[in-house]
Amino acid sequence: MDNRRRSVVINKQFQYQYSLLIVGLTVLLTNLAIIVQSFLPPEVPLVITTSQAIWLGAIEFLLILGVWYGSLKATHKIAGPVFVFSREIAKLGRGDLTAEVQLRQTDMFQDVACEINESLAALNVKISKVKRIATMLESAQADQQAHRELLKALHSELAELTTKKQSQPLKNSIAQQGGEAPCIAR
Repeated sequence: MDNRRRSVVINKQFQYQYSLLIVGLTVLLTNLAIIVQSFLPPEVPLVITTSQAIWLGAIEFLLILGVWYGSLKATHKIAGPVFVFSREIAKLGRGDLTAEVQLRQTDMFQDVACEINESLAALNVKISKVKRIATMLESAQADQQAHRELLKALHSELAELTTKKQSQPLKNSIAQQGGEAPCIAR
């Protein structure tokens, strides 16, 4: 599977906000250094000609572009994994238990991806057990004793899964949206 992202900007809001902050700090610190230098009594006074001011402005502009691109690349290693987490969790929400988080080796949150994948594997094992018991229940309908034992095993497996009871307004909202739960920021 090709796991390369083709765009540096994955999450515009996060990456641009962070990049603007870094660029702003860079401009502020660069100009502050120039201003402080001009007010300090130097051995050689700071005299800038128009030509030198233009060069200084051009160098500062290149510095800004470099810092902007560097901060976008740095945030790419954060926004990319968050995008992958979101995509795979959405698959899980649709009932696709084949979801698996695969990150590039240089991405952040490798440990989180590993934990998510281990949790998904454990969930797959539990769901497989429930499916196996359900299949056995279908074939054991004639034998009441086997049926009761299998139901007991099914309830035991289901008891290991923790669920949260949905409130009625949330259920109505999900039904109105075609079966998908709304994203609620907490």
